[in-house]
Amino acid sequence: MDICLDKIHVSRKKVFSFVEKLKVKNGYKYTINHDFNKYPAALLYGTWSAVYLNELCGVNDADKIVKKCVLKTLENYRRSDGIYFPKALEDAKYPKSKEYMYLHCYNYTVGACRLLNPDFDFQSKYMDYFLDADHLERWLNQRSLERPWEESNNIVNVASYLALCNENGNSIGKDRLYQMLEWHNRVQNPRTGGFENFSPNRKNILQSMGGAVHNFHIHHYLNEPMKYEELIGQNVIPFLFEGPLTACLSIDFVELACKSLPFMKDSFELEQALLFHLNALLAYQNEDGGFFENETSKKPTTANGMKEDTASSNSYATWFRMCSIGMISTTLLGDSPENWRFRDTLGMGYYQPKRFKEINTLDVDRKILKKYNRINFPHKLIKHAIEIGVKLLSR
Repeated sequence: MDICLDKIHVSRKKVFSFVEKLKVKNGYKYTINHDFNKYPAALLYGTWSAVYLNELCGVNDADKIVKKCVLKTLENYRRSDGIYFPKALEDAKYPKSKEYMYLHCYNYTVGACRLLNPDFDFQSKYMDYFLDADHLERWLNQRSLERPWEESNNIVNVASYLALCNENGNSIGKDRLYQMLEWHNRVQNPRTGGFENFSPNRKNILQSMGGAVHNFHIHHYLNEPMKYEELIGQNVIPFLFEGPLTACLSIDFVELACKSLPFMKDSFELEQALLFHLNALLAYQNEDGGFFENETSKKPTTANGMKEDTASSNSYATWFRMCSIGMISTTLLGDSPENWRFRDTLGMGYYQPKRFKEINTLDVDRKILKKYNRINFPHKLIKHAIEIGVKLLSR
């Protein structure tokens, strides 16, 4: 067991130096190669990611002066309505809605600010509209079941604000969370376990599960069951056997797997999938201590307000991948939950570690590995063909 955890602790130590490499005068870079003068908006993403990463891995706690400086950097993005958003993006074009961007930046920034200062004032006039039952019901009914990943992010970002209101003495926040739970109970798809209207095929399952993990944070916060847990556990097994995946999908499927394990009649294949994925993640870490955002070094980091020519270690990706490693190690390898300080505000990185069992080896059963190699082969073949086609068209 110690050998297993030693590999993980070595990976954690590498993160310490990675975070130091991201430091700049006005916060933290988004990636190692981030040109923050050219892409100033991405400093917000890099700074909140570095704060979460420091907290997760127990990087030497910054002194009060440093914390105050970082907090001030984040607060510089605050608008009069309490939303946090880079001015450089106000007139920019991006694939998601402006509302999506507002909610996303608000939730992740406020969570980081509260790690730096537990008494930080999170209140927002923009977010207060969601405390109104009629407004929330109309808003929920406007969610598209054709875009489960995008909508799930919107939902959990609102839910995070409601949870903060509840924890700070406003019980209306909890009432609205139960209102959200009722909506989820109405729309949950029994064919997938997610919150969409899809039929169960591989592409749809990926979108469904990649979204549902966000929605379930409401269930976890209220200590309510996800429902269809065994189906969800089966859904994620093939994806975990693919390898590193993108940082977002990796943490999505790892969290769902860890949450589903206690409900599996036979959990062996899901355990093996998590061990395989853990090995893949540990092998994927770069020499600088960080991780790529995508599943391959051939794809550089892109973000709203930023684009790189070549892939480099990414702050949020490193935080997400270390979250995945922490989830697996505390669930299956007997690692102490005290070694991992997951975020306590709703959204990715929110997790309460709980031991399922202790496995004494990182070795994966060969028969199970062969089985899922066969299952994944057609998908990998199609993916490879698409990559070749893209290369030929770009010449």
